[in-house]
Amino acid sequence: MIVDVVYGFLGAGKTTFVRRLLDRPPKGEKLVVLVNEFGEVGLDGLLLAEQGADIVEMPSGCICCTMSTDFRRRFMEIHEEFSPDRIVVEPTGVATISQIQSLLEREDLRPLYSHVYRIHVQDASEFLHFMKSHRHFMINQVRGSNVVVLNKTDLVEPNLVRMLVDSIKEINPDARVFPTTFALLDEELMPEILGAPSPIVSAVDTSEVPHGHEHAPLEHGESVSGHDHDHNHDHNHEEEDWGFAGRYASFGRRYSEGQVFEPECLIGLFEKLIRKDLGMVVRAKGVFRVPGECLKLEIASGQLRREEGPRTPESVVSIIGQFLNTEALEAHLRKCLV
Repeated sequence: MIVDVVYGFLGAGKTTFVRRLLDRPPKGEKLVVLVNEFGEVGLDGLLLAEQGADIVEMPSGCICCTMSTDFRRRFMEIHEEFSPDRIVVEPTGVATISQIQSLLEREDLRPLYSHVYRIHVQDASEFLHFMKSHRHFMINQVRGSNVVVLNKTDLVEPNLVRMLVDSIKEINPDARVFPTTFALLDEELMPEILGAPSPIVSAVDTSEVPHGHEHAPLEHGESVSGHDHDHNHDHNHEEEDWGFAGRYASFGRRYSEGQVFEPECLIGLFEKLIRKDLGMVVRAKGVFRVPGECLKLEIASGQLRREEGPRTPESVVSIIGQFLNTEALEAHLRKCLV
């Protein structure tokens, strides 16, 4: 059995990448997707399930921290119940690949699979900002990858895309880097991206960038190296670690089939979220029943996207950020009910 870990920060495009994979799954393989969401209401599993795949959800936490025991239990249950050829793990956007790999190397899981392949989905428009504000985290994520899907390249200039590819290769010379838009890759590339590499290596080393790879220019001569201090990944997200104060919080709600929303009112709510009127929102997504159809709204990379959503029996919304005004969110959603 092969394990593909598809990881990246909130809104980078992980679920979109997995949906592309499920559109063109590896031939002759039985595949199961294990989805972990930070919020108490899971939405990614709902979006993936419409493509007919076997989906196992783990909402309400991060598998590399508070839910590590649950992850190991679910992993073993998937192996026993489905006997898959491949498990695709999509962790929450605040998980670190080094800690996920450490979990996979536990003695109760290691005999269950032959290889782990690590696919890092990175938002091109956020790379420079993250390297400044979350340098240790970013180096950990890039160095732990076999493949980097440099997504959302349509949001940056072509010459910057080339510079970002060079910077990623400086951090991890062995990684394959694929610039994409909407996580769209040529079909013939997918076996290479998902393939079985050499046998599993030990947990990713998160120490300094090795000599000889210290001087990738980022912006105005900035280097990818630096004297980082090792911070524990406990979701405190202190100023020195994440650039935010306090903790990430989540707001999630489900609404029954009979509850229908006014679309323009919902769009107004999501525009408020972009303006940070109701808290420091980093990710928001929802599928809502509106008159005559289902509407999908999401905020990622500071942009609002709307499209027709999957036909679902209920409406679901999940918002992640800091200092969320939950009472105002609840009131606005009630106001949007037809």
